Amino acid sequence: MKHTFPITSICLIGLALVFPPITSAIELPPEKVYAGHKLIDDWNTEGAERFTNTLLKKYPKSGDVYFLKARVEFLKGNYELAAKILKQVTGNHSEVREFKNLVYDTYEETKLFTTSESKHFIYRYQKGPDEMLVHYATKVLEKSYEILGNIFNYYPKEKVLIEFYPNKESLSKISPLTVNDIATSGTVALCKYNRIMMISPGSLVRGYNWMDTLSHEYTHYILTKKSRNNLPLWMHEGIAKYFEPRWRNNQAYLTPIMETMLAGGLQKNYLISLDDMMPSLAKLKTAEDVQLAYAEVSTMVEYLIQIHGGEAISTLLERLAREESFDLVISDILGTNLDIFQKKWKTFVKQKKLKTIPGLKPPGVHFKANRSSGEPSKEYREIDNRKSRDLTFLGDILQSRNFYKAALIEYRRAVDQSKVFSPILHNKLAKGYLITKEYNKAEVILNKSLDLYPMFHSTLANLGELYFDMGDIEKSRSFYERAVEINPFNPFPHMRLMTIYQKLGWKKEKELQTKLFGYIDH
Repeated sequence: MKHTFPITSICLIGLALVFPPITSAIELPPEKVYAGHKLIDDWNTEGAERFTNTLLKKYPKSGDVYFLKARVEFLKGNYELAAKILKQVTGNHSEVREFKNLVYDTYEETKLFTTSESKHFIYRYQKGPDEMLVHYATKVLEKSYEILGNIFNYYPKEKVLIEFYPNKESLSKISPLTVNDIATSGTVALCKYNRIMMISPGSLVRGYNWMDTLSHEYTHYILTKKSRNNLPLWMHEGIAKYFEPRWRNNQAYLTPIMETMLAGGLQKNYLISLDDMMPSLAKLKTAEDVQLAYAEVSTMVEYLIQIHGGEAISTLLERLAREESFDLVISDILGTNLDIFQKKWKTFVKQKKLKTIPGLKPPGVHFKANRSSGEPSKEYREIDNRKSRDLTFLGDILQSRNFYKAALIEYRRAVDQSKVFSPILHNKLAKGYLITKEYNKAEVILNKSLDLYPMFHSTLANLGELYFDMGDIEKSRSFYERAVEINPFNPFPHMRLMTIYQKLGWKKEKELQTKLFGYIDH
């Protein structure tokens, strides 16, 4: 890990000698304008910069050239410089206004960010607890660089920019996502403008599966660069989801939620068409539709690879980069058209005998009202069923007053009343059994929850505590390490891991965990 340093302002002295104070639309040939924007849209920053600098020498008063130059600098992550260049671009076109707003908003949101680097990545984030994310992000991204690079035969020459935004409002200001898009779809990250942008897991009540999400977004980065931004969205998402867990040497990409949504969709003849997935899965109406769409396109990719081999993806990307038509290339690779492929895919997924798990639904994303506040957790508010919610609230009150057996009765009643499987309720019940030292009952409940929601932080942390109490240090360590990666902002797993590493005599691991804990120990 390289040292941490503040983002410094970019010197504009040399630039001021070149850029005149006022620009106007001047005799720049349309084909030059198009060529410049095409290089930028391809995320070919090196080629775009060379091309634009050549144009600047030939057309030093052209507003079009300065607009291109601002786009290049924005793509490179130089927001302050891009904003200053845009002040010299006149015109009232909607594209210019929208881009100016994007650049100014991005600069405002990031101007106080701090920067760190690893071998192949640059990280920007708000100084403070989010600095801890660099350790975990480096772990997932450097592994993804090697593993995905080998799969797609592509290794970016430049360091890839990763930005962590402190909350959903911040991300919505600098991206096409609205706050409602984020809340409805559960979209917490995107790869756009030649970088990866993500909401810090510290903004959510229980964190989220952000490390797999980082690898997912990095796959988007590779696909965009290698195809020169010519891959359709549905296949983008299918490939990224299919390879999402590969950095962990795990090929099980289809989650229980995705499997249930797809099995139900096939049974009810309700599927999301490829056209309806545009312009983004984040724009779909419900979280269920998002999971269904992911299940559809990722199983399509599985089917494609099973029939035509993994090299088919690289071949597709390389031909798209040569500006060949996607419809033509995919027909060549498939040996048929896309409509027939989808019919065969339906037969393929039906043969998988997917399971529909009753009562299973996306857990949703739940944001903190205020990251800096020490507000107590009120998980019962997340429970949909009113009767279950009331019983859980009563159980919480009883437990807080040390009436543990009485609390267990209410939690069991809450579980029985719920029409959906609630990992919150099951963790409440399991934790009650932990308190009363009924470990076998707690283990059964937690393992059931783990099977259905494998990335739910509370389940992982409670399993860590269960095995810690039972004296199984190795199992406890494994679950706490998984829990802390989902939500590194919960102090308790850090403290438990420090104790476990001390017991195991792992000095380096304890020192590192102590350092990470220091970022959130106020």
